[in-house]
Amino acid sequence: MDPLSWGRGWYAIQSFSGSFIQYLIEARDKPPDELVWPLRLLLILLGYSTVAVPAALLICYVRRNRHAFETPYFSFRQLLRSFAVGNPEYQLIPTGEKQTSVRKEADLIPQTRAECTSAILTLLGCFGGIQLTLVAMGYLQEQIITGGYRRADRLDVEEKFGETQFLIFCNRILALVLSFLIIAKDWTKQPPHVPPLYVHSYTSFSNTISSWCQYEALKYVSFPTQTICKASKVVVTMLMGRLVRGQKYSWFDYGCGCTIAFGASLFLLSSSSKGAGSTITYTSFSGMILMAGYLLFDAFTLNWQKALFDTKPKVSKYQMMFGVNFFSAIFCAVSLIEQGTLWSSLRFGAVHIGFTRDVFLLSLSGAFGQIFIYWTIERFGPIVFAVIMTIRQMLSIVLSTIQFGHELNFWAAVGFSIVFLAIFVDIHKKYSDKKRVPQRSCFKLLTQYVEQSKQSYLKIVSTKTHRNLTPPLSSTTT
Repeated sequence: MDPLSWGRGWYAIQSFSGSFIQYLIEARDKPPDELVWPLRLLLILLGYSTVAVPAALLICYVRRNRHAFETPYFSFRQLLRSFAVGNPEYQLIPTGEKQTSVRKEADLIPQTRAECTSAILTLLGCFGGIQLTLVAMGYLQEQIITGGYRRADRLDVEEKFGETQFLIFCNRILALVLSFLIIAKDWTKQPPHVPPLYVHSYTSFSNTISSWCQYEALKYVSFPTQTICKASKVVVTMLMGRLVRGQKYSWFDYGCGCTIAFGASLFLLSSSSKGAGSTITYTSFSGMILMAGYLLFDAFTLNWQKALFDTKPKVSKYQMMFGVNFFSAIFCAVSLIEQGTLWSSLRFGAVHIGFTRDVFLLSLSGAFGQIFIYWTIERFGPIVFAVIMTIRQMLSIVLSTIQFGHELNFWAAVGFSIVFLAIFVDIHKKYSDKKRVPQRSCFKLLTQYVEQSKQSYLKIVSTKTHRNLTPPLSSTTT
């Protein structure tokens, strides 16, 4: 290619990039509703890149010079090493016994009646804690967004607050402080954090993008599509577990997951025929892309957290909570500062009565909700948590029906029964397989013992027979 063609191509690239950058600068000053969702997502990713790119360069530098950051005492260099490299010297040496994913899942099934009772009580406690905290969060968030707050200097003036990202930022800050206090109190009981600290940024990023896709999809997706997609979270979580953690599931497990998704969809569609919460009567291609992004990023979040919990020694739930909220707070702060809404939100809280109290209660309920969520994922895994969220959505409709005197139709009752029947069958099969494993092992050992005894007896008999048939040697020779 001649130099003139190279010059024209370079000029075209410069012109396009300059126009695109100018368009992005102008788009930042426009209201979010006037921008298409791919552009809004691009602006969010560009804002996050202002943190991610320098952090990636720092990680590469520390990894290349890791020996220069090794110190016997706690210092800033040691902190950078923990951030970029981790603490691999604390990693437990494998014993050579390969523990398959099927065995890991089987170990979660209790063997004795006492273990079964303890697991049931723990699961009910996690479910109740998640239910209470999420209900409190929903009530307080609706109160903050839809209700007005009186100004301290002018009591006759009420103003509304609409910056939801600031509420998320406050939630992350309070959860960060709470997890830090718990870790500091029980510092000696916390396991050493083997993975690098930056791995928690993956959870934070995927959780943020998942929530954004969910809220954005409400503008393009009909209520039936929302319902079916949310009910299919169990199946998507299983598929993502195969990809992220190498978790193998049997066809029976996939069948139970699909059955739960079908029953939940049937129940939710039958009991909410009017589609409350969404005025969209059609589903566009953009809506399907956003719902797919919501399901994929949400499933990745759960399985990535479980992968960190499975490290040896495992990451504690409070360490997980601290790491995720640390990066989430940074992401939210950068986004708020770039949009210029951080200081305006702080000024709103300073001059309005009751706003700071409601934000604190909202953040407190969200922080305790995270403890129950991480406890569930650590103890029972991401699949159980996905099932809990599906059942929570169904039970909220049942309680609303009882409260307002509505009636559930026949198909809603059928869907409700299908979900709990699938869960019962799955638990019963896993419990039966768990009890059957020791019996097979004992029978196999007994068979091997009998076979070895038989071989030893035959060997002794053949030796004695051989000695009796052998003639004695003569003492003289002719």
